[in-house]
Amino acid sequence: MITLRETFQKYFSDHQALPAFNIDSFEIFQAVEMAVSETKLPCLVQLSQNEDKFIEAEKLFLLVKKAQLNNLPIYLNMDHCHDLNRMVNLVKLGFDMVHFDGSNLDYQENLDTATALVKKLKEINPNIVVEVEFNKINLIENGVNPESFTNPKQALEFISKTQADLLAISIGNIHGVNTSTPETINLDLFTQIVGVLPNHFFTLHGGSGIDLAQIKSAIRLGIVKININTDLRLAFKKSLLTSINSSPSEKIYDYLSPAIDDVKKIAIEKLTNFSLTNTIN
Repeated sequence: MITLRETFQKYFSDHQALPAFNIDSFEIFQAVEMAVSETKLPCLVQLSQNEDKFIEAEKLFLLVKKAQLNNLPIYLNMDHCHDLNRMVNLVKLGFDMVHFDGSNLDYQENLDTATALVKKLKEINPNIVVEVEFNKINLIENGVNPESFTNPKQALEFISKTQADLLAISIGNIHGVNTSTPETINLDLFTQIVGVLPNHFFTLHGGSGIDLAQIKSAIRLGIVKININTDLRLAFKKSLLTSINSSPSEKIYDYLSPAIDDVKKIAIEKLTNFSLTNTIN
């Protein structure tokens, strides 16, 4: 299997993007694995720090390695991590990627910390892919804050000094889903960011709630990774509630199997929408 960096480069050249699915449970991983098996399209699976506490990155690592042995193109990322030692240990373990989120830090402290971290991680594994973030990407309940949008000049400085591989941009994307209206991202601002970093990789967080036409435009401009979490959670919860309320069975798999299948459908949708060139018109 080719490295994640090579996959990103190919997808960047072909104007495609990898979905990055957050894994809350073994069942969510099963759904994603089945989707990749059916489509033969690559993706990332990832954990936030809270998800890491719940299911443990080391356990997910073993599941991913088993999938890779079966020739499934699934890569592994630590998402929104603040713990430097945890990232170092996961890189040593064999993670394909880590995301250092220093957006809660002062800009200069974040810049200095990220610069030292990237250097250290690439000494451990030259092929490691590192994502950085300096703008706070809000939760849906906090709304969109244009003051936190990515400044192109700062983006150039941050990437030039840290030598990170990906930048998480803030252009109106938020974590969570607005179920009443699609979120709107500022593609004009993203065009300006790409203008100062024309050959760089970018991540779009909060991809669940953004209109597909805007996502396709962002992919054409240089997004190579789109984070998907809430869409999976909503599908899982809805399906599970339906099964629990309609089935008298005491067998857990009778409740979980339909939920896995419904999440798989969402994963297939994201894989095909982001990864197939004939959908990027």
